[in-house]
Amino acid sequence: MSATTEAQFLIGQPAPGAENYLLSSTAAHGGYELMFEDDGTTGYVYAIGTKPGPELLDALHIYNVADIADRHLPVTANVIWNETEDAAGFVLNGYCHALYDFRQQAGFCRTGFPPPRQLQPTPRELTDELVDQYFAA
Repeated sequence: MSATTEAQFLIGQPAPGAENYLLSSTAAHGGYELMFEDDGTTGYVYAIGTKPGPELLDALHIYNVADIADRHLPVTANVIWNETEDAAGFVLNGYCHALYDFRQQAGFCRTGFPPPRQLQPTPRELTDELVDQYFAA
């Protein structure tokens, strides 16, 4: 596992002075970005290609705010990168909820929603085994 970005927030609550909550991390070489957004209704992770210009590659559903019973408790969010920084994962309270493989252009999340923007060679649902393939120490 390579560099990580970490933040704490309340699910469904905007960042101070903002309309929503955002967490973003860019690969050291600058070619890829993984961004999390909680707009007060849903939480999504976005995979973005940054070169030559910003391009949305995929959107991965993380949660519906209304379905989170303990949303009044702070959560810790991390964006983690693999060693080669061509795959990134989104982690809440130590549990990986989504990952995106920029090389394969394949996204995975626990809900398997929404369908991928383009044909993807593997199922969309994220499993613990898949997380281990990308981020095993």
